[in-house]
Amino acid sequence: MPVSQHPARKTGTVLMSQLRTISLRSGDFDVKYYREGTGEHLLFLHSAGGLPAFTPELEALSKRFTVTAPLLPGFGSGGEEHLHEEVQKLVFWGWDLLDALEIERSLLVGHSFGRMLAAEMAATEPRRVKKLVLAAPAGLFLAEHPTLDFLAMTPDALVKAAFYDPQCEAAKALTTPPADAAAATEAIVARVRGLAAAGRFLWPNGDRGLNERLYRIKAPTLLLWGESDRIIPPVYADAFRRLLVGACSVRVQTIATAGHALFAEQRQAAVDAIVDFCTD
Repeated sequence: MPVSQHPARKTGTVLMSQLRTISLRSGDFDVKYYREGTGEHLLFLHSAGGLPAFTPELEALSKRFTVTAPLLPGFGSGGEEHLHEEVQKLVFWGWDLLDALEIERSLLVGHSFGRMLAAEMAATEPRRVKKLVLAAPAGLFLAEHPTLDFLAMTPDALVKAAFYDPQCEAAKALTTPPADAAAATEAIVARVRGLAAAGRFLWPNGDRGLNERLYRIKAPTLLLWGESDRIIPPVYADAFRRLLVGACSVRVQTIATAGHALFAEQRQAAVDAIVDFCTD
């Protein structure tokens, strides 16, 4: 979804977890990323809403894992002009990042747009993914159950579609612009850039042939969905499960009273589901 799921968490003007930067492909890409925690490596790929900070769910996951959360190209990391609309280029960007960080094998967690990328990465390098968590993933299109065209929606309409309860505090925070004029302008620019980046891969319906590659995934996979997701309906979980024929195991879990923004609405339930699956 193309709105941030959480406001940036700050102490004064300093983010609680500082962004790091690494260069890929001789400087073609400058990747900004967060890294916190200890234990097994967990790569978190964010949604089309971006990643404004080391969000509370990432902080919770870092209590159990070494969490690496990059900003995707166009969402804070540079180099999106090299991607165009070719999914393979974005997939190689992900593996090049792990190579540069010297992470050979990882738990892989993706949400929405990031979940599509996580699935594509797992299909390309199946033996490098220990376990795969796909939270409300994009990447498939069912004509009888079309996904919403969030690229054409206003922020207010998008929040109503993304949340089980559009009046909850998390939803209200997303439609309240920063009081500071410069920060408000920065937020608008970031949203437009994020929409443009996501639109390369998700417009008009997000179908880039992932259905033909899901069979290559070998890792145990968790399909995690908000029960009231109106952007990518839970019926897509069954479609993913049917196509994941090569996975060691496939678990489908829905979270009650949550929509597409399941981390914002039911953070603890989502984190618990990920931790239970990854440590099982």
